[in-house]
Amino acid sequence: MKELAALGAGLAIAAVAALWFTTGPVVVNAELKPLQPSANMPAFRPVSTELSGPGDRGNR
Repeated sequence: MKELAALGAGLAIAAVAALWFTTGPVVVNAELKPLQPSANMPAFRPVSTELSGPGDRGNR
């Protein structure tokens, strides 16, 4: 029964793919914009703790 289910699923996927490529995919005209920093997005800021040691060692 698993083989029959796999065969049916494969045929369904192939039918959808054939329909997709024969009718031509619908392209959505999405306007692409470069990424801009947003004030609403939280930014990572290092927090100094006692475990990090002195802050003058540089970034290693």
